[in-house]
Amino acid sequence: MIVNTDLGPLDFQVITIVLDGNATKNDVKRIMESVKADVFIVINASAAPRDVDMLYYLYFALRSNIDGNSFAKDPNMEALALSQCTLQINEAIERASPLGHNVITIAAISRKRVEIHLDEDGLIGSATRLRSNDCSRQTILLKLMDKY
Repeated sequence: MIVNTDLGPLDFQVITIVLDGNATKNDVKRIMESVKADVFIVINASAAPRDVDMLYYLYFALRSNIDGNSFAKDPNMEALALSQCTLQINEAIERASPLGHNVITIAAISRKRVEIHLDEDGLIGSATRLRSNDCSRQTILLKLMDKY
């Protein structure tokens, strides 16, 4: 999907995949290497917020990184933290880790075309219907306002 923003048009994709077994470090590494985008997250599907919220978190991480006012050095880590309603990277990694899960969500945004090349995994579409995370944009904005 192409989204028009103040940064220009951005390509945004969210996909969910089902692995044959629970994800190992090698699986996660392979999945992460398959994604070409400015900012992306790879998380267990039950930790995924709604697609529209993920779009906002990835966009916000990209924009704050470009503007130089991000709270994380890596925009991917900032997007991950935002997606888990926290500003703590380690807490977000623990909550969203795809390790040990067989349903994985990938959300990516880019000023160029997002590319996700997964050959052997089963694609099942959007993460929205699988989520249990209720991380709203309002919640994370209030956390950011408290930080600054």
